[in-house]
Amino acid sequence: MLIVLPLLLAWLVAVISPGPDFLAVLRTSASHGRSAGLRVGFGVVCGIACWATLAMCGLSALLARYEHLYLVVRSVGAVLLIGYGVHILWSSRKAGHDVIQEQGPGAGKYWRLGVFTNLANPKALVFFGALFATLMPRHEGVAVRIGVLAVMLAMAVVWFAVVSWCAGAQPVVAAYRRLQRTIDRVAGGLFTAIGITLVPR
Repeated sequence: MLIVLPLLLAWLVAVISPGPDFLAVLRTSASHGRSAGLRVGFGVVCGIACWATLAMCGLSALLARYEHLYLVVRSVGAVLLIGYGVHILWSSRKAGHDVIQEQGPGAGKYWRLGVFTNLANPKALVFFGALFATLMPRHEGVAVRIGVLAVMLAMAVVWFAVVSWCAGAQPVVAAYRRLQRTIDRVAGGLFTAIGITLVPR
């Protein structure tokens, strides 16, 4: 385990750094409750698992070789994030908007939000490719790699569970309800801005 400690420390810093995943879990927990935020967090972790697995399989190197493929993936991600940001901005015109029932078929929307928020950022693939290339021991077998990935995903689950628990606390929820329009306009603007940064130039 000591040999992969630098990789896990680098991942810890990365996963707790504020970004679209953090923002999605934070906002959902404050607006719809802890269970909804947990579902978003679980969706995010599923997206992380996809990117990390693809990076381990060498897709990041493939996209680095064929840049036009990476540009296509990046463009799709930009559209998704900008679209979600604009949706939040548009919905923020009225109070009490964007309420999704936590029971029944609508519950899956929270998980899908987490998945799409994470998968919309193809920079994650480049990050994981660089992380594994520089910090993953070269001669470790498949079992060790799978074990490391499992630990990384567990760390992400714990982190987003903490975020959803804190953001779902009654004082935070009350503050969100008072400042809902302002907070959602800021959140929508941030999602839109992040999406714009992904637009290929």
